[in-house]
Amino acid sequence: MRQKRLVVLLIAFVIMAISAIPARAHVLTSANATANCQGYALTVNATGLTVGTTYTIDYSFEVMCGSSMPTVIPGTITFTATASTETATASGNFGRGNGSRLNGCLVTGMATLTSSGSTVSINVNNRGPMNPATLTCPSTVTLACPASTGQVGVPYSSSLVAAGGVPPYTYDGISGTIPGVSSLNTTTGLITGTPTEAGTFQAEFGVRDSADNMATASCTFTFKSPLPTACVIPPSGTVIGGSPVSWNGFTAPAGSVVWINAHLDAKNVPTNTITTVDFTGVTLVVNATSYALPNGQVVFNPAVSTPTTVVNADGSWTTTVNPSFNNDIFFDGQAIPVDSNLENGGNGNTGSTFSFSTNSSDSTLQFQWQWGAAVYTSWPGNATANIEPVHAQQQAGAPLNTAVEKDLIQGPRGGGGSNFTGSWSGTGQGTCPH
Repeated sequence: MRQKRLVVLLIAFVIMAISAIPARAHVLTSANATANCQGYALTVNATGLTVGTTYTIDYSFEVMCGSSMPTVIPGTITFTATASTETATASGNFGRGNGSRLNGCLVTGMATLTSSGSTVSINVNNRGPMNPATLTCPSTVTLACPASTGQVGVPYSSSLVAAGGVPPYTYDGISGTIPGVSSLNTTTGLITGTPTEAGTFQAEFGVRDSADNMATASCTFTFKSPLPTACVIPPSGTVIGGSPVSWNGFTAPAGSVVWINAHLDAKNVPTNTITTVDFTGVTLVVNATSYALPNGQVVFNPAVSTPTTVVNADGSWTTTVNPSFNNDIFFDGQAIPVDSNLENGGNGNTGSTFSFSTNSSDSTLQFQWQWGAAVYTSWPGNATANIEPVHAQQQAGAPLNTAVEKDLIQGPRGGGGSNFTGSWSGTGQGTCPH
């Protein structure tokens, strides 16, 4: 009888012990951190969590620099569990400033899940739990100048180059003026513009990294005088032969524009020097009414690999390409507000002409050219429309802004669908006289 009573008591004790064990103990399983002089990035893993419950993890780093008293850097992570196992993250700095003052200091850390008291050592820089890691500092940030030479009238584009430190960087112009070259992208360091004066100019630039380290560079820019004009072709020298280009009547809502655009194919362009071709007095005539377009320019530059088209401060265009690329190059365009003459000139069908004067720095230039017209119900501006410089994704002269493309409708030279330039005119010729 006594033995039976002992067995019953033993079973009862086991049942009580089992019931005292949590069914799902919420615990931390690991904590890892990467750290240097600028701060830390912490990752903590927990398991046995209840979905929908909010948990708090308290953590701290202890930083020991030489024989000085250690500094404790506390932090807290709060999260709501969406699964039984979660990963929580945090980042920060060590509170002693950034840079070399922390170089060589030792750091350890602990993390605790407050709801259960579960505690783990933070494994810093893969040194292993409880093993101190030595802080090191990223290299000093440096700043290199952009390209130092250019030519008046030829678009300049080159970047400041930062290195070291802790990216990302922020660039700034400190002092100095470069006539015509005034645009600095503070995120990328790209400097752009079109030089307007020949000579040598000085400017100072700065860069700041994400840890607030700074560097400066004093840069020299030398711009040559503009290329002399070696060839002039009057408007009569580039006329499209035959009858005037057909201009069909169309209907467009208020606020619509006709996008007039022109491109060329060049021949005999030197491949070892810069050649500029300028188009001035650009004029569209529809039903005896004239519409002025901005000036255009094509720069053939052997140093360029990627074609670009930009709208200059005065509204003129500059397309820059490598001389090896000579087909379908955009050289001029304008979004002209639709009026009654453009919309239904000549009672639905009339002739139209497009003319310009050509000035080239090369005396052997030859080119063919065409123009088109397409109607858009809205237009954000020539620069925002993002015009295709050469035949690539679209025809040269087509807007690459997808929002603009959606506003294309039927116009005087076709259009609609994906004909973003309108149908091309006949072909005109231009040849430098000898």
